[in-house]
Amino acid sequence: MESKTSSTSKIAASLLIIINGVTLICCTVLFAFSLWLIASPGSLSNAVHSVGTPAIKALLAPEALSVQVGVATAAVSGFMVCISLMGLYGAVSRSQFLLFMYSTLVLLLLLLECALLYYFSSTLTEKGLLEQDGQWTHALRLVFSCCDTDVTLGAEVKPPWSCCGPAWYPDNCTSTQIYEKDCRQTITAWLHRYQTAIYASLAVLHIILSSCSLVRRRRSVSLSDR
Repeated sequence: MESKTSSTSKIAASLLIIINGVTLICCTVLFAFSLWLIASPGSLSNAVHSVGTPAIKALLAPEALSVQVGVATAAVSGFMVCISLMGLYGAVSRSQFLLFMYSTLVLLLLLLECALLYYFSSTLTEKGLLEQDGQWTHALRLVFSCCDTDVTLGAEVKPPWSCCGPAWYPDNCTSTQIYEKDCRQTITAWLHRYQTAIYASLAVLHIILSSCSLVRRRRSVSLSDR
């Protein structure tokens, strides 16, 4: 029984180390880019336009690379770095406090992510794409190869570049070249098809991480009681 418990704890620790290690690397890279954006938006913009694909160049245009975006990205990525470090170090050191805090934060993140997903999906379903949402609207048009109904119906309105694709950035898109699919209908159909699977995947991932941290913590408690 003791051997089985130890084996389960090692498996839980391995999962925590692998997942949090990958997350830590990705968030650290994102944090570094956000600091670069805060320190020198111009040089980052030049780097993006030197090596980026047409879609990346269009989405990460100079006007989109602002200090405010850098600060927000640094805050989010820095927070994720702290949580990943907590889970990684807690799994390695068997710290009861860190593992408990990590488990709690992971469940709170699940609630936050589900709330944000519900809010944005409801907004997209009810209102469609809104220009005040900025680059997200362009990204969604490119991903779904769609355009807005009000753009396709109004020939006098100049379509956004993303209604034609990244090759037409910044203002070469015309009403004769736009995507045929309507964004609101396309995104709504996609959400109806995959929304449940997305919620389930988020729940499974976070519950597994939380359970692994509690299993590892339980093993630590049993060792400390000896």
